[in-house]
Amino acid sequence: MLRSNKTRKFTIFMKNESGWADFFITRVGLILFAATLLLAAFKVYPMFQERENRFYMDTVASDMASKIEAVDSMTIPGYRYNYFFEENNRDVKIEMSTEYVIAEVNLTSILGERELIHAEPLINHVYPPNSNWNNTSGFRKYVSDIIGNGKNGDVSSPLDFDAGKGKVEMIFESIRKELARSPFVPDLNKPMFIEKVIIYYKDKTEIRERDYVFVYQ
Repeated sequence: MLRSNKTRKFTIFMKNESGWADFFITRVGLILFAATLLLAAFKVYPMFQERENRFYMDTVASDMASKIEAVDSMTIPGYRYNYFFEENNRDVKIEMSTEYVIAEVNLTSILGERELIHAEPLINHVYPPNSNWNNTSGFRKYVSDIIGNGKNGDVSSPLDFDAGKGKVEMIFESIRKELARSPFVPDLNKPMFIEKVIIYYKDKTEIRERDYVFVYQ
């Protein structure tokens, strides 16, 4: 008798189109809701991961830029600051032109792999290693050999203002273009030196100065 009642109720339910529709819609709704939650979870985590990485990149690039600008503001000739990359920052790729510090991170998530880039502008130009020199002593030798006829632009060996200033400016302009195409990539396992470099010119009886900031390893 009990089994007959259950069979009858199931038969009535199957014949009740409205009840069947409600049952079907409820199940589909639950499936769609669960799928929406799952999709949202997949999207939220990569967004959070990207936001965290962008903040991290901004911190690294901004710190380097602030140290460069601090050295640039120094009035002490030859002042040098030793910059050390923190160990937890070494998964960031750093590139440097004369105008920007660029931080790059490869972000891997369930949505795939892509590259995040943050470019921090510099107030004044900085000069990393390039095709002409790798450090300050290399720069002095280059100036002595190519421009100064034995004079390297140091305080004890100033360049001729009329003959040398234009040539020096042309060299720095060519370096700016070179580094815009092929930025310097520092080794994050080594310290980087940020140095205030001054070129001295002799203009008749007057000594003139032009200061720059170099970075090298």
